[in-house]
Amino acid sequence: MPTVDHRPQSPYRQMELSAHAAEGEMLSPERVREQVEKLRMQAELFEQQRQQSESQSRELEQSTLRKARFNADLNELGMKIHNAVRRIERELESMSKEQQELEHVCECFNHHLQILSTLQPQMWPPEGVSERMREALPKLDLAENDFSEAYALGHKYHHTDIMRTKPGESAPERLTWARLKEEMTKGFFYHLPLFLLILISWVIYVLITTP
Repeated sequence: MPTVDHRPQSPYRQMELSAHAAEGEMLSPERVREQVEKLRMQAELFEQQRQQSESQSRELEQSTLRKARFNADLNELGMKIHNAVRRIERELESMSKEQQELEHVCECFNHHLQILSTLQPQMWPPEGVSERMREALPKLDLAENDFSEAYALGHKYHHTDIMRTKPGESAPERLTWARLKEEMTKGFFYHLPLFLLILISWVIYVLITTP
């Protein structure tokens, strides 16, 4: 009576049998085409993912550069506007200070006008002229001193030239390059005869002294 081998078979042996059993199915053209198509689809999927990842990376890099450029432009413009505001504020402060000083000068002049308008020397009686003169002269001197002092400091005002020339006086002409050239030309032609005389004298001296 034959004996039956109940010993478990080796897993390698089972795999070999399974491979031989499915050899016909695995090597069939349909199976090969399915495997190739599946690999091709996987390759296309990987390529799409790679391209998408590269596109996202480029977009992120461009976005970072745009943000950095925008931030630089923002800071530069903000600094320019800040400096402009500070300059304007200083200018307005200077203008306000000069306005206050000019208002003070105007009040002072008005005060002197009121005092001087009350003197009216044409109304003085002959017998009291000396007394009236002793009282009026200090007022006149004080008004004249304040007037002269105010216009002497007129050069410190940068926003107006109203205090640089007294009423009735003409403003001094500003020295320009054109005016400087004109004055130099006038001076050259004015002294040209003297230069020619000196030159002729020097030539005659050289001719006489040369053996």
